Amino acid sequence: MFGSSTWLGDMTIFLVALVVSAAATPLVRKFAVRWRLGDKPNGRKIHPDVIPHLGGIALLLGVLAGFAIATGENATVIMKALPATLLVVALGLIDDTRNLAARPKLVVQIVAAAVLVAVGFRLFTGIDALDSLSIVAGLVSLLFIVGMLSSVNLIDGHDGLAAGVALIASGAFVVIGVMDGAAGVVAGSLAISGACLGFLLFNFPPARIYMGDTGSMLLGLMLAQVACLITMRSFTVNNFAAVMLVLGVPILDTLLAVARRIVLRAPLFAADHLHIHHVLRDSGLSPRKTLLVLYGLQLVLAGLGIGAATGRALPVIAGLGVLTTAFVWFLRAMVEGRAVEARTAETIVPQPVAVHAAAAPIAFQSNFSPTNLAERHSSVGR
Repeated sequence: MFGSSTWLGDMTIFLVALVVSAAATPLVRKFAVRWRLGDKPNGRKIHPDVIPHLGGIALLLGVLAGFAIATGENATVIMKALPATLLVVALGLIDDTRNLAARPKLVVQIVAAAVLVAVGFRLFTGIDALDSLSIVAGLVSLLFIVGMLSSVNLIDGHDGLAAGVALIASGAFVVIGVMDGAAGVVAGSLAISGACLGFLLFNFPPARIYMGDTGSMLLGLMLAQVACLITMRSFTVNNFAAVMLVLGVPILDTLLAVARRIVLRAPLFAADHLHIHHVLRDSGLSPRKTLLVLYGLQLVLAGLGIGAATGRALPVIAGLGVLTTAFVWFLRAMVEGRAVEARTAETIVPQPVAVHAAAAPIAFQSNFSPTNLAERHSSVGR
């Protein structure tokens, strides 16, 4: 459909991906519940029962169903990316069922990204020093793809967040693809949009199923592919800025994760409960209000990304302003939140209970525990 797509064909891709994802999700959920494959309740997860987390399979089926309709050059692009896609899905499935350590997981992500770069996917920045040398452009692309795999994975800590952000981002990519006449961008983005919308019917708070690492890494890889295709159409700073803004929320959360761990002198790969959705939840917002705030931020950044793709400077400047403001506010809240947590842990100390000599010993019990503290900083159901 490169250069000859029709609105009917494009909407068919979207609808097929939507229907297949929506139909597959409850089936996958039933299978996962039957075999108890999911997030189990523990000290830091507040849901009372196992929540299935193999929803990424339904997302994959939806995306592949949408892609199955593609013809011509679109199909060629999809087939080139298929080995990397399948490798990431295999990694996600193993991680969802075996819980892999961070380092071997990162190694496989790098291999998958390298495969994608090897078949021709590039992220061009519009800066000659980075784009003119093939090896430099390849390294930039590799880092970007691995970064997106991790970024979407990091924001998948709140019901409906990763799927909703991916839906908004892919919707913005559809608009950019239409403006640029890039049928491949439009087709790929519509397949992602349809699959995400179908899955969101079951993942919106309170979620009945999670996408797991299978789904979050799949979405990260797919969004990275589309972003590369957009910059490959035109090597301009504005196109680069456009895709960065459209992917603003996951990129922002990743930058904050690195920054706060440096400021707090914490291990770079250490898990914590200080992501942007945790900060909003701890401020008193309900799960749905937290989600709506982040959807709103993503919509603003996506809109500015579309504006940047037109070649105008103002949306780029405005986007940088929004991201900088959000970065400073969230980082300050994260650092203060960790300080409050530390002070609370230090000050709440069990006090001895005075008893009469003749009285039976009274066991001291406190409502505070590390488990309770962790629950205060957990996202909904996570």
